Amino acid sequence: MATEAIEQKNQIEAVETNRARIDDNLTLKTVSPKVDVLQILEPVRRKLASIEAERIISVIEKTIDKLEKVTLLPHISNNLSRFSVALGLELTCAIREHVRLEQHFYYTVTKLIEIEHPEEDQNGMHKVKTKAERYNNFTLLQQALGSSVKNIIRLFDGNPSACQIIQMECRARKPVCMGLILALKKLRNFVFGRLLISPSEEKDKTEFVENIILQDKQNTVIIATLEAELAAAIKDKENEMLKKNEIIRKLKNNLLQLDLFSEDSIRQIKQDSEKQQQGDQKDSEGRIVKLQEEIAQLRTQLNNSITEHRSTEQSLRKRKFKTETEIENWIQKYDADIEEKQEEYEQLIKIHKDEGILLFELESKIEAIESEYVQVVEDRKRRAEEKRIREEQIYLMGRAAVTIQSFWKGFKVRQLIKSLKKKKKKKGKGRRK
Repeated sequence: MATEAIEQKNQIEAVETNRARIDDNLTLKTVSPKVDVLQILEPVRRKLASIEAERIISVIEKTIDKLEKVTLLPHISNNLSRFSVALGLELTCAIREHVRLEQHFYYTVTKLIEIEHPEEDQNGMHKVKTKAERYNNFTLLQQALGSSVKNIIRLFDGNPSACQIIQMECRARKPVCMGLILALKKLRNFVFGRLLISPSEEKDKTEFVENIILQDKQNTVIIATLEAELAAAIKDKENEMLKKNEIIRKLKNNLLQLDLFSEDSIRQIKQDSEKQQQGDQKDSEGRIVKLQEEIAQLRTQLNNSITEHRSTEQSLRKRKFKTETEIENWIQKYDADIEEKQEEYEQLIKIHKDEGILLFELESKIEAIESEYVQVVEDRKRRAEEKRIREEQIYLMGRAAVTIQSFWKGFKVRQLIKSLKKKKKKKGKGRRK
């Protein structure tokens, strides 16, 4: 039995170790600390990166908006008297014209159907001509309906209040129109999701999904092997359980035999226990008396200690009350001081704010005055420099005038001396003659 139990335990431990080893391999293969599954499957960007993508989405959204307006035109035309005030004169006239064109279009379609299935008649050429004319009218009416719808959408775009009013009538749409609008909205969401993902991201996503599928296949194979091992282990365990049940049945029979043999010993044990119980009871009664006497002594000691400590308790209570009142007074005083300090602090903050505003104003004025002062100083310097230059010019001109005058005076003196010398010479010649 012991060897069988040991073998069963070893088999179970081997299965558990294999399972743990396979789970570890799976976790190492599937889980990567740097890769988050949700981050890979979800788009990285939340907004479109290119102008072309934004144009595509805007085209789809405009198409949905126009379709929502166009699908409500039958309901609006049927209840035009109710919507005429909200839509305005121009829109009501356009819708009436659209209804007229639509009726004319349906009339031409019915006529074309009648012409497609004509009765036998002799005027074949006349029918061919009417058929061609009907087709021309049909194409012209198609173009007119298209332009009418475009005109109505343009008028709705220029009247936002009318758009809001007709959007409230969304339940009046036909189920086919609702399905088409929902399909376009789904298409818009799909295209938006596809435009958010770049080709490289799409490639990474497909590779990631392929890896997950491959790992899932590997996991299914491993799970199948584990299930086979588990089934074998369960079968072995059931066989061992059958063996153990047989052993338990044998042990039960042995226990019944032991019960029969143990009744006499139990009876003898009961008699001995009764005797011992009587002796123990006598001993316990003596102990109870002693304990009661000790309890009485302890109670008297307790009463004495209570009377002794009561006076000390009263004095301590008075002291506690006194300290509590002092603490409360200090707290009140502290609160009052704090309130005064808070008021003073608020006043100082207010004064600081006012002074800061005044300082800002003064700094702005000083900056303006400083710029003016710098300009005045520069003007003064420029004027002083000009004055200095003028004075230097005047000084130079004065010196030049003095030199010219001195030169002119010397020149005049020399001429005068020359003329005097000539006169003297003439006088000397005259005398000689």
